[in-house]
Amino acid sequence: MAEKKIRRRGQALVDAILAATWEQLQVKGYQALTIEGVARAAATTKTVLYRRWPDKAHLVLAALSKYDNFTGYVVPDTGALRTDLLDLMGQIAAFLEKLKGETFRGLLAERLQHLELDKLMSRANGNAAIRGIMQPMLDRAAKRGEITRTDWPDRVINLVGILLINEVVSRQELSQTARNEMVDDILLPVFRSTGE
Repeated sequence: MAEKKIRRRGQALVDAILAATWEQLQVKGYQALTIEGVARAAATTKTVLYRRWPDKAHLVLAALSKYDNFTGYVVPDTGALRTDLLDLMGQIAAFLEKLKGETFRGLLAERLQHLELDKLMSRANGNAAIRGIMQPMLDRAAKRGEITRTDWPDRVINLVGILLINEVVSRQELSQTARNEMVDDILLPVFRSTGE
């Protein structure tokens, strides 16, 4: 009698796909990992994967989120705007450190080859997630008397994202020196100004 195959759906299917992605990433590396290989390892089809993730980069990021203990960024509250900004950049640098080497280069290259520079900067300028992190930091800094204004336009709030994109794209890292310079030489002077 032939064994009846159980068809997985929903979260069970997603879990199987992400497990297969993670395993192949560890064994083969980013460049050799393919959607076809992941689908085969997860006993599903490429169509199923593409319904949930538009490309390999999104699939790998989903696997990293599940298996590499990346839970997202926490809004820093260190008691000073400078150390809040450095803490935020440190969280981003720690995530990039996990992607060091071939996986990072592969993800970066794949994401950028499908996105023109003007669209990349437009996304950075329109990123509501950055405001969600930055606004509480600025509000607390104003209450402490470090800055006098908190109602900055999006292009100013998102400056941190644009600086990070520039640094990562041009240098493929986010060194402590670069973080200090971005905070001390650019971000703090901007947010300490009156904006007039």
